[in-house]
Amino acid sequence: MAYNLLRERWIPVRCQSGATDWIAPHQIAERDDPPVAIASPRPDFDGALIQFLIGLMQTTAAPKDKRAWERRYEQPHSPEELREQFATVELAFNLDGDGPRFMQDLTLTPAKKDELPIGALLIDRMGEVNLADKSDLFAKPDRYPALGLPAAAMALFALQSNAPAGGSGNRTSLRGGGPLTTLVAGANLFSTVWLNVLPAPDFALATKFGNAELSAPEATFPWLAPTRTSEGGRATTPLDIHPAQHFWALPRRIRLVVATNDLGTCAATGQNEVRVVRAYHARNLGVNYEGEFRHPLTPYALVNPNEPLNPKKPKGGIPYRDWPQFVAGDSTHEPARVVQAFHAQRRFEVARDVRLWAFGFDMDNMKPRAWHQGVTPLVPIESERQDAFRAVLSGLVEASESVRKTLLNKVKEAIARRPQDLPGDIAATLNAAFWMRTEASFFEAISAVRDVLPDVERLAPISERWLEALHQAALALFETYSQANGDFVAADVRRVAVAWNELRRFTHPNSPLLRKAVGLAVKEPELKKPKTKRSKKKEDLP
Repeated sequence: MAYNLLRERWIPVRCQSGATDWIAPHQIAERDDPPVAIASPRPDFDGALIQFLIGLMQTTAAPKDKRAWERRYEQPHSPEELREQFATVELAFNLDGDGPRFMQDLTLTPAKKDELPIGALLIDRMGEVNLADKSDLFAKPDRYPALGLPAAAMALFALQSNAPAGGSGNRTSLRGGGPLTTLVAGANLFSTVWLNVLPAPDFALATKFGNAELSAPEATFPWLAPTRTSEGGRATTPLDIHPAQHFWALPRRIRLVVATNDLGTCAATGQNEVRVVRAYHARNLGVNYEGEFRHPLTPYALVNPNEPLNPKKPKGGIPYRDWPQFVAGDSTHEPARVVQAFHAQRRFEVARDVRLWAFGFDMDNMKPRAWHQGVTPLVPIESERQDAFRAVLSGLVEASESVRKTLLNKVKEAIARRPQDLPGDIAATLNAAFWMRTEASFFEAISAVRDVLPDVERLAPISERWLEALHQAALALFETYSQANGDFVAADVRRVAVAWNELRRFTHPNSPLLRKAVGLAVKEPELKKPKTKRSKKKEDLP
């Protein structure tokens, strides 16, 4: 019997009791010791698995309207109900066998020249086939000689969902290479999944550019039919797919080499004596997704007024300066549709303990620079107050960015006379330290802003506290990083002192530029009283 991802217990989770376990998808709704989070061995696998579960629920069990969504949030499905719902698409989730395979090319004929080691399926190991020829300190060859079937499925879904540029004819994911994903995270695994499921009519509208009239199974699960390859330059547009294919896109032509009796140790999970996959076949010219797709789990941005919105990428990390774009949006940024629904459908009235979970690979074409993720508060705001909320957030971030850039410049001036003498990573290191040091104050500020709106008169104390927090952070970080080029005693003390004084003046809470940014009145400088000559009294004379 085929290894089926809807029947097998292949998803690693952490339960409410703290124990770890393996579950089948329908067991996310277990009542006894319910799973609270994915607990895979890799963060990109965590991201892949939560998207897998959301996509599965959206495809098979979407509620008919907002009221139905609320009822299910308060009274979740039973595992038996989910098993029945998921069974309707079971044929599409066989990982091995002779017929259609989950996220694998149906008609790819295996050829030795197309065979790659299974480790190369991992996005951070995509060059593994050539690692033996390179001197690389971190990416050692053969680190992943075998993956168990669960890990192979996780790696396969992660690659198809995030597929970066991979050379001639190797297609990127439906969201481009290395997209950013933003989710609404709840108190347990079921709530996290359900918070990111949209009512069926809204889902068709949310993905916006799919063809909901397509009823053939392969319009949702493209591996059920011969791959719609991009040979001859053929593109796949939103009109060619069902909206649900946003979760099940197939940009890469892959076929796992799965032997029936090959037992070994999974290099990812550490499981012993399990069925393993050691290789896969790959060919280029998979599905070429072109057009204005709109994945419901990704925020989008307007880069060129004459072009469609582009999916956001986690370039340089996920600092809180981007949080307003992910949550409230603005004229050029659109939050993920699931985040929009959290506010527009007032889901915060039934879902109290929620956060924003953002993650993704920072890609340089086909080279992964880093995996970034962050979990931050998700401050609910009613739609009628969102415009005012956006305006205040914009000011808070503007002030923060002004202080950050000035801090970086003054530290550079303090530690080196010439740009070529600066430590190579000073900008990335100092930026990260600044965001980390001020993040708690930022979220305290925005929570306070939410509580006082629309009474703008009560915003002033919040803005004053924010400017003071930025000022203190800048001075403390300067003290640390102005000595980054050696001992303070050996540094140019005068140069450091000048930079310190300029930083202190610019970042002071009375700085006109910063006060204007956050909407505070600029304080007029105090005029010094002219000194008057005191007439000498008789007793003062010698």
